[in-house]
Amino acid sequence: MKTHIEIHSGNLLGNLQLFRNITHNKIMFVVKANAYGHGLREVIQITKASPAIGHYAVDSLAEALTIRSLQRQKPVLVLGWTDPDELEELVANGFETVVPSEEHFRLLKRISAKLNRKALIHLKIETGTHRLGLDPEKAIALLKTVDERKLEIRGIYSHFANIEDTTDPAFARQQLALFESVLTNLRSPRVSRHFSSSASSLLFPETFFDMARVGISAYGYWPSRQTHALYLEKNKKGISLRPVLSWHTKVAQVKLLKKGESIGYGLTYKTFNKTKIIVVPVGYYEGYDRKLSNTAQVLVNGVKAPVRGRICMNMFMADVTHVRNVKVGDRVTLLGQEGHERIDADMLAEWSGTINYEVLARINPLIPRIVV
Repeated sequence: MKTHIEIHSGNLLGNLQLFRNITHNKIMFVVKANAYGHGLREVIQITKASPAIGHYAVDSLAEALTIRSLQRQKPVLVLGWTDPDELEELVANGFETVVPSEEHFRLLKRISAKLNRKALIHLKIETGTHRLGLDPEKAIALLKTVDERKLEIRGIYSHFANIEDTTDPAFARQQLALFESVLTNLRSPRVSRHFSSSASSLLFPETFFDMARVGISAYGYWPSRQTHALYLEKNKKGISLRPVLSWHTKVAQVKLLKKGESIGYGLTYKTFNKTKIIVVPVGYYEGYDRKLSNTAQVLVNGVKAPVRGRICMNMFMADVTHVRNVKVGDRVTLLGQEGHERIDADMLAEWSGTINYEVLARINPLIPRIVV
């Protein structure tokens, strides 16, 4: 196997239990986007018996069906927008679904009547992100008109717009106040209230409510540097988030270049001296971003080696002049730790001008995932 992903099950279960301990609530574990690139099937198999998890959350019906094929104990909420053509199947399967609009609400009532089965809904309150969501006054009106023979409100929630990229919680507090104004109109104590994300679970106990939705931090990463800094400012004792995913491949070829020779498309790198390079059989198709060209580093035999030249569709090159005894078939780590050195998603994000979420979520789902 030339390239594979390793999923570290102990790290994943440990991170989830950490958030259960912090929030004193069960976790809604967000596993959309192929479990943030980790592998949906593998992640569900690891976590389906975890007592820390109360719900799974996904983006689509297809993801929900995948989870259903692997476990039936924990409910599944489809957070994303569902096309009306798929809503009937979603309700028929007993999945929970978001109500982001009055039109969606009315459609679910009709589907429920047609199937003679209650639709299980979560009202999404618009508090400032301006993605999917009901305006608060419309949500309050709907709460007063719910026909509990057709619709069962399982949850009511919102999502923070500016809690990760700042150390100023002012806007988050405005959102929270707006959300709480809607909660005063709840008639049933059985409705689960959830607002907290990874960042707010780490920073603001007042957002915990009945359940916390945890995504990026369950996979072992801080949502942002600002979140980490604010956490350390508020808490004397730190916590350890342990990355769940590591990404490995092998040396495909070793080449010796003379001074002044070019590497890769566009001749973007020329050697300054005699140089030993390796060819790595991974590229932007596999999810190794082209913006990492001439910027990133990989680990070869536990030593950092700089990427040289442009990232190709399925290959790139790295300079191993300083690495001893490199040969074809040697392990190359793109993400993970080897000895005392590591490359993590935060580093790749900084080198490519993005965020750790994107680095992880865009790893090609066809790469084999191995649970370790």
